[in-house]
Amino acid sequence: MFNSMFGIIPIIVLLVIVGLIIYGVASWRKREQVTEVDPGIGTVRRLYFYTVSFVSLMMAVNGVILMLWFVLRGIFEGAAISSNNAALAAGVSLIIVGLPLWVFHWRLIQRYVTQLPVESRSLLRKLYMYLVLTVSGVATVVTAVMALNSVFGFEDSSAYTFSALLIWAVVWLFHWRIEETEGQSTPDTLGIRRLYLYGGALVTLVMLASGLGGVIFMVIQGGYDALTSANTVISGNAGLWRKSFAMALSVGIIGGLVWGFHWLYLARNDSGSALRQVYLYVFAVLGGVVTMLAALAIGLNGVLIWLLGAADDPLATHFRFIPGVIATFAIGIGLWAYHWMVVQREARTSSQEARDARRTYVYIVSGIGLIAVSLGAFILVSTALELVIDSFTQTISGSAGFRKEPLALSITLLALGGPLWGYFWAAAQRMVREGGATEPQSLPRRIFVFAALGAGVLSLLGSGSTLLFLFLRDLLEGNLSIGTIDNLIDPIAIIVTAIIFVPYYWNVYKQDRESASAAPGAAETPVARKDVTVLVAPGGDDMVRRLQSALGYRVNRARWNDADATVAALSDEECNRLASQVASASGRRVMIIPGSSGVRVVSYE
Repeated sequence: MFNSMFGIIPIIVLLVIVGLIIYGVASWRKREQVTEVDPGIGTVRRLYFYTVSFVSLMMAVNGVILMLWFVLRGIFEGAAISSNNAALAAGVSLIIVGLPLWVFHWRLIQRYVTQLPVESRSLLRKLYMYLVLTVSGVATVVTAVMALNSVFGFEDSSAYTFSALLIWAVVWLFHWRIEETEGQSTPDTLGIRRLYLYGGALVTLVMLASGLGGVIFMVIQGGYDALTSANTVISGNAGLWRKSFAMALSVGIIGGLVWGFHWLYLARNDSGSALRQVYLYVFAVLGGVVTMLAALAIGLNGVLIWLLGAADDPLATHFRFIPGVIATFAIGIGLWAYHWMVVQREARTSSQEARDARRTYVYIVSGIGLIAVSLGAFILVSTALELVIDSFTQTISGSAGFRKEPLALSITLLALGGPLWGYFWAAAQRMVREGGATEPQSLPRRIFVFAALGAGVLSLLGSGSTLLFLFLRDLLEGNLSIGTIDNLIDPIAIIVTAIIFVPYYWNVYKQDRESASAAPGAAETPVARKDVTVLVAPGGDDMVRRLQSALGYRVNRARWNDADATVAALSDEECNRLASQVASASGRRVMIIPGSSGVRVVSYE
């Protein structure tokens, strides 16, 4: 289980890098922010400079690492110069080509940044900075894990590891200091920073959880084997302090330190952002819930298999899954408890992003519970049908009994999924009762209801057509037999399961439609979308997001850099009134200007 968690880390790193690129391209093409009066050095020249700088920097860094490795080997290992001529040649060539090229282009870039303030705000510059920070950060973390593992005595003390750790850390610090000095003056550049921060926090959180979980698992497993006198073969060195334990400890320590730096320090003042809510609800809180459910499912299924008499192994061997269950559950509940505490603390601000994220979380967990209940019901129905058929055909003797593993799995899924779905679906229904007429039309609810209906209807169609095909085929061919009935078990089980849920969610869908039709203003003609521009002072992004929610479409933002720039602190009701003023404005283009005495809505052409 924990090996699979280790395998997730490279995938998440790749997704973060791809996300940075996609976010940059999307923001670049969106063009919904104000156009800079000063174009700077131009997009094509900017793209050239940063592409060459990145490639030459990677060349120079790897060359310096090879040279430092060569020097350290000579000092501490007494390696002769001729022992690794290839590494020396590679290092020198990379430095000679890459370092002057990077220095030349970087000095030109910094000169442009000094002369043209718009350059420090360019999207390509931020993409370059955070791409370098991501690559150097990943390399630093990986080499730090290897270095710590060598300190523990389970890796060869390689001079290359410590050389790479030092150089990559210097590269990261150099670029981070520049980025912190420049800051992020636009929503797009701030979004790139947030993607880096929460992507890094997610990767290192997985490292912390998998490393700590591996340590807990090996400690409990050692105690379990000692108590049960289980004779097991341990790969590597015997005993608790072995290579796998040291690796898990190294991953947990480095992951925890880097996660704390990103989450507790760098992202400490970023409450309310959409990416933060995605990290909290979708990955951290939901990840903790899924981890706990997986542990409980494995444990309960193992216990039921033993109670039903389906276990073939001795008691101590069969229950050897207990250490893994305890370790996984401990990690899951730790993830959930800490991040849920953060969610509750930040929910007091009642930002729109937090409310949307909480709503999405409720429907996602409810969906997980519904899937578990559906699978459990399907397995239970198919198992019951098999038992009925076997009892009539006597294909299985009374001593052999029926297959008990599916029954154990069905009970497990129903026991875990039922309460989960019931609790969170009740919370979703409570939000509908308390949220007014707009809540049934919220996007997460509509996605959930239509997904449940769509899956149920498609299951009915597919299983119904399959059932008819199998029956008619054997009927027309004259091959109707017990085998035909056996083939019909799965389609019948799917139909029965779908019949349980499809009528209920069809009724939910009709109720939501009725509430939408009865809502005030539901029959009114939709208001035409206008070209809205908002003067935004630093710190005014929250008002813009709530205004966009009230309008139902996005607006343009113009940075307001005057000394008397004002941030409008508007409630949701005031944002709704402002949206009405925009809709009733005479012109197609509207400018919104916050002021100390209120917000002005000006039409212009």
